[in-house]
Amino acid sequence: MRKYVELYGLKKSFNDLEVLKGVDFQVRKGEKVVIMGSSGSGKSTLLRCINHLEHADDGIMNYNDRIIKLSRWTKEDVKHVRSSSAMVFQGYNLFKHMNVLQNVTEGLVQCKKHTKAEAKEIAESYLEKVGMKDRIKQYPSSLSGGQQQRVAIARAMALNPDIILFDEPTSALDPEMVNEVLNVMEQIASEGVTMLVVTHEVGFAKNIADRIAFMDNGVVCEDGKPKDVLYNPRNIRTCKFLNLIENRKTS
Repeated sequence: MRKYVELYGLKKSFNDLEVLKGVDFQVRKGEKVVIMGSSGSGKSTLLRCINHLEHADDGIMNYNDRIIKLSRWTKEDVKHVRSSSAMVFQGYNLFKHMNVLQNVTEGLVQCKKHTKAEAKEIAESYLEKVGMKDRIKQYPSSLSGGQQQRVAIARAMALNPDIILFDEPTSALDPEMVNEVLNVMEQIASEGVTMLVVTHEVGFAKNIADRIAFMDNGVVCEDGKPKDVLYNPRNIRTCKFLNLIENRKTS
């Protein structure tokens, strides 16, 4: 299985705070990779550097056979990455002035150059997949957090990306809404889409991930199969993090 994303020496600082300290990381085509770690470890920044939502200070990325110097993105580099990727944010990022259907069709018309009729047909099919087709005329303000996130996932899937980046997609949800989003993500995983997921949902990682990478203090300090990382971690920080999550569940 060939590598789809390869990062070498990725560095990113915000003023004097060094968030990513020379990260080396790879994702193979078709893989489902979960990134875990404490708040501030650099997980979300890593995702945002991949699709140039954050401008890295240094490093090289091989993205689907295109070499990109991460401190010197070109317009062609950005187009190459974003034309085959999509991102789902923890805050949904839906357009508040557009209804559900319009939120999904906007990218299809503006970025993928579909006709409005084509975009509507595609959008409705993906909204049906996530159980939101009956809400197409509603606006985000009338939807629950879980429903908004399902629309955001439908919007990402409708673009037919080769890879979807999920940035803590359940962290802003009430506990009872988490499962409805995770169920949709499990469905996506079964369809062969490459997924890179930042999450603290250990159950999802155990059931769906091909690999789990654990980040701490701006570096990937452990990377392996779920059964190894979750049940036989080698790094002391991984152990402490997993114990903390387990204690929160039982408290």
